[in-house]
Amino acid sequence: MANETATIPDTLRAKAQEKHWPLDLVQQALGAGATAEQLIGYMDQGVSADQARQFLAAQGGAAAAVEPSPELKAKAEQAGWPLELVQRALSMGAAEEDLARYMDMGVTAEQAAQFMTGGGAGAPELDLSWMQVPTEWNTRARPTKHGLTLQGINIGKYGEVPDVWEYQTEMPRGAVPIAGVEGMGYSIYQKQEVWSDACAPLYEEAIQRRWRPATDVPWTSIEPLPDDLERAICQVCTHLSEKAQVEADVLGRWEPEISYGYHEVKLYLATVIFEDARAVEVFRKRALSNGGGLGLQAPGWSFRSVVDARNFSEMATIQFVLQDSLTLAQYAYGEKYARNAAEKYIFTRAMQDKARHIAYGITHLKYTLLHRTDRREEFHRYLDKGEGMLVMDDTKDSATREAFAIYFGGSRENIAEGLRLHDAMRRRGLEQYLARLKWATLGRDDRLHPGLRAFIGQ
Repeated sequence: MANETATIPDTLRAKAQEKHWPLDLVQQALGAGATAEQLIGYMDQGVSADQARQFLAAQGGAAAAVEPSPELKAKAEQAGWPLELVQRALSMGAAEEDLARYMDMGVTAEQAAQFMTGGGAGAPELDLSWMQVPTEWNTRARPTKHGLTLQGINIGKYGEVPDVWEYQTEMPRGAVPIAGVEGMGYSIYQKQEVWSDACAPLYEEAIQRRWRPATDVPWTSIEPLPDDLERAICQVCTHLSEKAQVEADVLGRWEPEISYGYHEVKLYLATVIFEDARAVEVFRKRALSNGGGLGLQAPGWSFRSVVDARNFSEMATIQFVLQDSLTLAQYAYGEKYARNAAEKYIFTRAMQDKARHIAYGITHLKYTLLHRTDRREEFHRYLDKGEGMLVMDDTKDSATREAFAIYFGGSRENIAEGLRLHDAMRRRGLEQYLARLKWATLGRDDRLHPGLRAFIGQ
């Protein structure tokens, strides 16, 4: 036995003793063409002695190495594949043309060795430790009359939403973390920055009430209209489509910033992005469905106050509370003065979607103010900026104002009445905006921008 083991390096002998590989097995593996480094690698990967014996038996034990052709030898030398690795691959049944192709593809010797290990002796032992993780096992979420909702699965530790999320990875809330997972680059880890208790039910409602512009809108109900009225509707649709696109783009940038501890927020915001995309689609389709076309681009001052927001709560308050309150009023008046069943359907469904956006905005604002009373003046400053930019749009965007007036009045000749209705629409949106802020505990009647106060008679 001493003579048989004399050629086993000391490092390999020590490793074999540590991993309980008999020395005769090590000698047999060396005789079959394995290197000491390879055998140490297999042992470190958890390959057992029995697995190694089975593999060697399947390969014919210490069968003679298969000699590669001169061409394959040359290619292997160029690719950095050791001769013994090529011989081993051939002895395992690999074809020379396949090995040459792998070398041409840039497969390294280490990768090839790992691949061959995975096919036989290197197959790792089963590790079922993951079945013993300390989660709340036997936690059963039960459906209600509304089905198995997000609220329904927020039970036990899975329903505990921390004030600060500690993990930078994509680990789901309630899972067990492992060491060494790389961060995903999130920047929002505080609950008060994004949270709303309404997120889960709003998500469920959005999923259940989805609609399809291509087939659900009764497009055939649209009949030819006078040129001035068609132009007005097309300009209104251009404005509404553009607003929805900006909101979707902005939310698309913030969505990846929110850490996974607040998955309800991430899920709901995904539906908002989808609904904004649907608004872009449906208003664009209306503009192109009756012989008209898209109109004039908006000046976009109010868009900047959302795009340039430096934190999520600033963006959410300006977008979902201020701007969406006015958009919802536009939808409501659009539905009221719709010229056909298609437009009535579009504005009705768009109202339902937008009402959810606002619900998230005001419930988030209220949650933040109740938990961070020191931020009240901060939110007032955000709204100062948002209202100021909105007034700049009012002074620059005559196209949208006049288009709404003709749409409401029914013709260019009746534009004066249409302008009165436009101002009434503006007043309704602002009054609802102030009422929503008051509900969220941020009274703003005395601080409303003078350019907007004129619409509500203050």
